[in-house]
Parts: sequence; C-alpha cells; structure tokens
Amino acid sequence: MNSTIHENISPYHAYMPTLESGDVLSGDEYWLRYCAAPEKLKAERINRKVYIKNPSRAVYHGNPHALLCNWLGRYAMNTSGLIVSNNATIRMNADNDPQPDLCLMCVEGQTHFDDEGYIVGPPEMIVEIAGSSASYDFGEKRDVYEAAGVIEYLVFASIEGRVQWLRLDAGKFVEIQSNEGIYASALFPGLWLDADALRTSNALKMINALHRGMGQA
Repeated sequence: MNSTIHENISPYHAYMPTLESGDVLSGDEYWLRYCAAPEKLKAERINRKVYIKNPSRAVYHGNPHALLCNWLGRYAMNTSGLIVSNNATIRMNADNDPQPDLCLMCVEGQTHFDDEGYIVGPPEMIVEIAGSSASYDFGEKRDVYEAAGVIEYLVFASIEGRVQWLRLDAGKFVEIQSNEGIYASALFPGLWLDADALRTSNALKMINALHRGMGQA
C-alpha cells in the first residue's frame, strides 16, 4: 500500500484581488493592490473608496492640464521655495490617497517626501480639471481637501468653462472672487489666472496675466 502523502496546492493561494472602482479599502490594502496593478492604471482613494481614472480627452482634460501646468511651472520658476508636482499620488492621511492633476507645495511647508518618493501631507495648493460641475472634484474631494488643510483649491470644469478658486479661512473653504475675470491667489503673491484665457486655451494671454501679477507682487 502506497502511503505517500501528496500536498494539495491550490492554484488560488497567491491570488491578489484587483483594484476596482468602488472598493472600500484600508490604506495598507489599497497600496498592496495598487502596487500589484498594471503600471498604466491610475487610481486614487477618497474617504477609503477607490476611484479608477478614466481615459482623458485632449480638449476637455489634456489641453487645459498642459496650460495650467505651464502656468504653475512659470510661477514656481520665478518664485523661490516652491515645488510643482504633476499627477502625483499624495499620502494625505489614513483614509485618503488622492492623485490630483497638479499641486503646488512650499519647501519645508505642510508636506514632505517619504522614502519611496511619495508626497505626504496636504499640499498648500491643489489644482483639478473636472469634467463638469457635477464631478466629485466639487463635492467629496473638495470636502476631503478642506478637512485635510489644503490652503487653496482651484477647480476648472472644462466642459462648462466654470472656474472655482477656494481658500481656507478658519478651517472652511471660501471662494476667491475674480476681478474683471482675473483670479488672484490669497496665499501666493502674484499668482494670477485669466479665466477667459483658460476657457479659450489662450496660453499667451494666460502667461501675460501671470506676468502682470508677478510684477505687482
């Protein structure tokens, strides 16, 4: 009689669940699944809930993203002590790991970089390009950024052409009002945005308004 024992090895013993929109995950589980996901996948975790980012349309996302990236980059290049980051995941707190379109940080400010190169803590300014005013950028993410202590939050609803620029005041976001179509940061002197230039993708007009602002700073 053959008494050899054959170990039963299940083909599922090393299975890693995929990252799906709507998953509600702890930080440890989120990062475990995200690091195992394909490199092209882009996701963020807001109030523990996972959102997979959809493909971006050039007209409504890629183009205004490039304009705003150039705008913030020009400002930081001419202002000492600032860092601009593009599409970087932020380890903001225990329940939130957003990946905003852009952020502006002060050196030795509210954030730092961990050993893996991720941003930790709330950046001084976050910029998002939203599909519409119904986007969660105007709702749930806005509330998360407010509670975390992001000092300024700029959202551009590209389909509608709506610009909303918020600043933190006594722990609550309040709107920065434009002056004849020009928005000016309350935190960063000279950071001016020509809203009509952004809506019409007029890069030269946007940069000219910025230069005027920096000349006033």
